[in-house]
Amino acid sequence: MIENKNEVIQGIIVAVNRGDLDFDKQIEELEILCENIGINIVTEVIQKRKNIDKKTYIGKGKINELAEIISAFKAEILIFNDPISVSQRKNIQERIIDVEILDRNEVILEIFKRNAKTAESKLQVELATLKYELPKIMGLGKEMSRIGGGARGTGTGTRGSGETFLEYKRRNIRDRINYLKKQLKELENVREIKNKKRNESYIPQISILGYTSAGKSTLLKALSEDKAIFTSKKLFSTLSTLSRKVQFPSGLPAIFSDTVGFIRKLPVELIESFKSTLDEINYADIILELIDISEENFEEKMKVVEHIIDDILIEKIHRIIVFNKIDLLNFERIQHIKTLYPNALLVSAKDKNSIHEFLIELEKKMLDYNVIKSKKIYFNYAEMWKIEKLKNVIGIKSQKEVENGYVVELLSKENFLNKLIENNFLFE
Repeated sequence: MIENKNEVIQGIIVAVNRGDLDFDKQIEELEILCENIGINIVTEVIQKRKNIDKKTYIGKGKINELAEIISAFKAEILIFNDPISVSQRKNIQERIIDVEILDRNEVILEIFKRNAKTAESKLQVELATLKYELPKIMGLGKEMSRIGGGARGTGTGTRGSGETFLEYKRRNIRDRINYLKKQLKELENVREIKNKKRNESYIPQISILGYTSAGKSTLLKALSEDKAIFTSKKLFSTLSTLSRKVQFPSGLPAIFSDTVGFIRKLPVELIESFKSTLDEINYADIILELIDISEENFEEKMKVVEHIIDDILIEKIHRIIVFNKIDLLNFERIQHIKTLYPNALLVSAKDKNSIHEFLIELEKKMLDYNVIKSKKIYFNYAEMWKIEKLKNVIGIKSQKEVENGYVVELLSKENFLNKLIENNFLFE
């Protein structure tokens, strides 16, 4: 793996085109992924074939051609668009020496590793990396030399005479994986307790999910007006769940949460390792699928997002498609999108007026889906102090003066309205 994070090195993408409809987008995306870890892609070597070569990924003739291209471009690293097996890696390096090899999964894992800031995300990334590395170690053969023996538990840490270096390394990795799983399980238990409390909360819980770089953190920053929220154009800049309290124009409070973004061909090890974090969406009252509408291939990314959400969700939760970055579209394009997706919401996270309108429309959707309820309550003049007391915990949709008081239409989760009525704070 690349050791100097500040050094830009020259790389070549190697890929097999098996006729995937999104193949060109895969390559574009891989180039962006490489840029995120300091690899400058100088060219691409692509071979059209039905299946990947089991021995060398691309055919032997293409391997020879690749060696010449490496020399011509003075490339230092090869990046393969698919996972590379141990035997493939070995066979390639026998023909092409002194060049580092990475596959797509390793590039993504490296980005996650660099962006992990919290203790939990660091554990998750390490676990994903080890789970990806273990099969490679399992695939190594007799070339691994035997290490010194001795009695069980003595100096070298081996289990007995004749334990191979391969067996020793496997054992250490498995031990570390078990340790990481135990640590993450403890953190997961703590989170589960918190999430259950949140689920019983009187405040609506809203999860923002989407493709990486769709603008999730930027939207949360705009909604909460929290300037401290870190935003970046780089991929996977957010790995830990970030939650902020936001008030709708009506005054209704809600908790909006942003989590790790998705991408094509996301390594299964990462999804598994981050499952506990992603599982938080099962405690949401509503899910916002944030899509960058300025991209030509936004529908492909929608499918990726929806597929991963389907895998994570345990129960059915209302989902709303939200198209972000409408400031980059012209009027005709916006109208076309509204026609194609009449139930979607549109927003520009960089425009305050757009954010305001978005919150109004989202609140309407939450009413339609019964996430929140509205209830008209009569308050006489002497009881108006109750409205002041409720202002930070409930929404006020309308307020109409009538004889000796006001009829106020309140907005909240049903459980909170019921509690206020049961406690005789409100009277129907």
